[in-house]
Amino acid sequence: MKVVVITGSTRGIGRGLATEFLKRGCPVVISGRSKDKLAKEVKRLGDLYNNDKIIGQPCDVTDARQVKALWDAAQQKFGKVDIWINNAGIPNTTRLFGELDTEEISAVISTNLIGVMHGCQVALRGMMKQGYGQIYNLLGHGSDDRKRNGLVVYGTSKRAVRYFTEALIEETEDTPVQVCFLSPGIVVTDFLIGDMRKMSPEQLETVKAVYNCLADKVETVTPFLVEGILKNDKHGTQIVWLTDEMANERFNSDEYMNRDFFSEYGL
Repeated sequence: MKVVVITGSTRGIGRGLATEFLKRGCPVVISGRSKDKLAKEVKRLGDLYNNDKIIGQPCDVTDARQVKALWDAAQQKFGKVDIWINNAGIPNTTRLFGELDTEEISAVISTNLIGVMHGCQVALRGMMKQGYGQIYNLLGHGSDDRKRNGLVVYGTSKRAVRYFTEALIEETEDTPVQVCFLSPGIVVTDFLIGDMRKMSPEQLETVKAVYNCLADKVETVTPFLVEGILKNDKHGTQIVWLTDEMANERFNSDEYMNRDFFSEYGL
C-alpha cells in the first residue's frame, strides 16, 4: 500500500484525507504544530483503524528543518513515501488589508506559500533519491484569480501556490516525481465556520446564499479526493471536486438553492 504524508492533518481537510487513506489500508503520517492535538489524533485514528499504520510527527511547515524531520520520520517507520500532500494552511481574519496586523500577513504567507515550498523541496529531494513519488498541493480561494474583500492575503497566497506548482510541474517534467494539484472546493471546516461567525449579519446572509449551494462537508469531499489520488498516475494532474459544471448544476437545482446548510452550526 502507498505511504502517505499529510501536513496540517490534525483537523479539517487534512484529517479527513488521513481518515480516508487509513480506511483503504494505506500507512499515514499525520502532522501538526500542537503535540497534544497530534497525540490525541494519532490515538483516535489508531483505535479506529490500525495502530501500526499511523504515526504523528510535530511539524511547523514554516521551519524547513521540521519538514525534513517529517520526511525522516516517515522513512524510518515505513521505509518510503509514495504520496506527500501539502495541506497545512491558515486563513487571515476577514478584515480589509489595511486593518490587518503585519504579523498576521507574515504568518499567512509563511505558512501557505513558504510552507508549501519547504514541503515540495523536501519531498522532491527524497523522492528523487528513491526514484518515485507524488506531491500534491492544495488550491483554494484566489487560485483561480477570484477576489473577495477581506481575503486579500489568503487569496494572494493561494494564487502564488498555483503559479509555483505550475512552474514546478514544468521543472520536474522529465523526473520520476509527479507534481499535482488538489482542489477541494468550499469545505466546511473550523476555519470557515469561525470566519462566518465574525461576519456582519448582512455579509453573512450574502455568503450563506452562495455557500448553501456550493459548500460541502469534509466527509463528502475527501473520499473523492483520495480515490482520485490513488488512481492517478500522471504528472500535472488536477483533482477537482467542485468543477464549474457542478457549480452551475447546483445553482440551477431547487434542492441546493433551498438548502439550509449551516443551521446545524447555529448560523
